[in-house]
Order: sequence, then structure tokens, then C-alpha cells
Amino acid sequence: MHLLASRYLVIGSTAYRHPSGRILRAAFHTGRARTYLLDTATADALENPAAVAELSEEDRSRLVSLGLLVTDGTDEAADVIASGRDAAAGGRERQFVIMPTAYCNMGCGYCGQTHDRSAGAPGTARHREAICARVTHAAQSGAYDSVKVRWFGGEPLMGFAVLRALSLRFTAAADAHGVRYSALVVTNGALLDDRKLTALHRDCRVQQIEITIDGPQAVHETSRPLNSGQGSYHRIIAALLTVRDNPALNGLAVTVRTNVGAHNADQATEFATAMRDAGLAHPRITFYPAPVHAWGNDVTDYQLGLRQAAAAELAWYSAYVDAGLTCALLPSAPRRVVCSATARNSEVVAADGRVYSCTEQPLVSGHSDRYVATVEGLDASAPRPAGLFDDWYEGLERDETGCRRCPILPVCGGACPKLWREGRPPCPPIKANLPGRLDLYARASGLAPV
Repeated sequence: MHLLASRYLVIGSTAYRHPSGRILRAAFHTGRARTYLLDTATADALENPAAVAELSEEDRSRLVSLGLLVTDGTDEAADVIASGRDAAAGGRERQFVIMPTAYCNMGCGYCGQTHDRSAGAPGTARHREAICARVTHAAQSGAYDSVKVRWFGGEPLMGFAVLRALSLRFTAAADAHGVRYSALVVTNGALLDDRKLTALHRDCRVQQIEITIDGPQAVHETSRPLNSGQGSYHRIIAALLTVRDNPALNGLAVTVRTNVGAHNADQATEFATAMRDAGLAHPRITFYPAPVHAWGNDVTDYQLGLRQAAAAELAWYSAYVDAGLTCALLPSAPRRVVCSATARNSEVVAADGRVYSCTEQPLVSGHSDRYVATVEGLDASAPRPAGLFDDWYEGLERDETGCRRCPILPVCGGACPKLWREGRPPCPPIKANLPGRLDLYARASGLAPV
């Protein structure tokens, strides 16, 4: 049996000294999303096909069990794609992305959405009843163990009354039929306060909130201006401190995203220091940078190239580590389902009642007409009608994008089917900076380079 290193194994080039005195190199297996510290002899052998045979039988057996060695001829990509296809087709979790309003109280320059106070009628009784009927059917069908709702926008808290009213009905349906219920809110954070946070967590069963801060105060206020002309930076910091300090919110986790582009790529250290000094180095507050990308709009003034984005991302993660902020330096699980657009058990319900498969279609010029149904026109038991990207895994198998040959496919999943089909490869920064992130992981683990 001829063995060789997994195509999904990435080994860092830097050697580190362990406190025990051993010399190690960091490695990451994207297929299992596992990080390893390998002794240099093993790492060297895995990088040299001829040397694998020289490893002891015990070592080879151990490396096979870890997935680091595979039998020559193994089609690892086929297994990854099949796993994704199965997860997208047969998941036991029913997901709804719901937009309670089409309006947003911010006017961010890179945003691809068009916001309109008058668009849609999320408050109509028919609209609410149709959404509730679909959620209730999912809960009582026996086909799912859990129901998950992601509140999206526009700015979802501009429709807080609708969000809360629907949540009470969703949770009641889940409880009545014995399925788990969870919710996430993606918000700009400007409308959060102690009262809303408590209601979201206690009444709406929101377990996670994602908030965007685009840098230190001056950068954030310029990048993400409120339509009112007021600032949002200090309001958001106050909300985060409430999450940290209010015992009633101990079950609530917050993710702070920074949309990184040409406007703020060099602000990592200043931002991380500001967050630390504000008291936000806390295990329930996690930080991550996300590269600005187009939603069908022109983001030429913001978007970085892949190499630039990769370098900027490393700088932001390094700043988080230096400031003691909580962050995930490496993926913790494979990305079986790349996004809701590829899973028939997931749907996006816009504020006007249109049902989409992709979150980057509603409110986006040139894409908002690509809805697959209206929520009032669907039978409560009907699956989400076919969308543009339900054949994503077949396309991966045919290697339409080149992802089939990519070493980060298991943790990337292809990133964004919509952008691929538009001819704009959405390869994430980790494709170019994974070795650097391994070095950062080793440093954060207390290892010193040799």
C-alpha cells in the first residue's frame, strides 16, 4: 500500500521550540479542520513522498488515522464534495433567513443594498401568518431536530417589533413540537441597548449577535455613517459592555466583524488597542476581519486584491492576539454547506415577502428579481423552490471553478457560488495566508521560533 500526504495538509515552514525542548512545526488539515504540532522529522517526511516509506509502521498507522497520510489514488476531493452535497440535501436543521425590514439607518459606501422605508410590508397579517406557518410546519414535520432563524436586513432592528412578535410565535411552535430553536441577529449595533439585548436573548432566544465596527472611532464613523448624522461607535461599545456585564446575558455571544478594505486595512493595531482599552477582551466577544466584496455594486475604492487582503487579514489577527482579544485564528470545523443558497432546507424571506435562496439577492439592484416564490404563495409544507445555486456541488465535482483542486476546499466550500457564477472568483484570504496563520497560531500558543 503506497501512502502519501493528504492534499489537504498544510505545514508551516517555521520551526518552533516547545517548552519540553522538542522542535516542532505547525500543520493544519483542512479536511478535518484540525491543527497539529509535528516534530520536524515527521513534518519533513510528509513533505517528501519518498521519505514516507522510511517512517515506522507505527508512525504511518498513526498518521493514517489522523488523515495526514492517505492511500495513493484516494480521491479526497470527491469525499469532501459528497459530504457537502449530503449535508446540503439532508440536514436535520431547518434554516430561515428573515428580513423584518428593507430599511437601514446607515449609509455605508460599500453596501450593495438599496434601502427603502416603503419597500415591502412585513407588518401585514398575511405576511406574518405565512412565515409562521412555514416555521410551524418545519417544527412539527418530524423531518428536523432544530429550527434556526437568522435575522438579517437592511437593519433588522429597524423592524424590532416585527422581529419580536414573530420570534414569540416561532419559539412557541418549536417548544410545542419538541425541537430545538436558535436565532442569530446580524446588525449594525446602533440600536442596541440593555432593553433590546435582554428582549432579544430572553424572549427571542437569540444566542448570537454579529455586529460591525469598521475600525477606531474616526474610521468607523466615516465608513459607516448613520443617516441621522449622529455617531454609532460609542453606542455599539456601550452595547458590547452590557453583554459583558449583565448576568442575564451570560448565554449571549457576540461576534464583532470588521469589513476590511483600502479605507481601513492599516488600522488593525489602533482598533485592537481601542477594543482592549474599552474592556472588550472577553471570551464571549469574538473578533474577525472580513474582506469587502461587491454585491453587484462598484467597490473599486474599497476592495483589496487577494494578496493585499491576505496580508491585511494577518495583520488584523496579529493585532487581536497582541491585544488579548478573542479570535479564531484557524477554522474549527469543515464547511460542509457553503451557504444557504446551496441548501434546499434553507430560505431567505425578504421584507416584501419574496423568497430567495441567496442572501445577496434581495435589495440588490439587478438581483432582487431573482426570487423563487412569495411566502404567501407557497404552501406551508412546500420546500423552498429551486434556486440558481442548488447544483453547486455538481459544479464542484465537474471542477467548474478549480475548487476541486484547491487545498482549502474543505474549510472554504467555494466561498460564494454567486460570485463564481458572475465570473468574479471569491477566493478568501486564507488561501494565500494559511502558512502565516499557522505561524501566528504557534506564537499565540506560546511557542518560540528556533
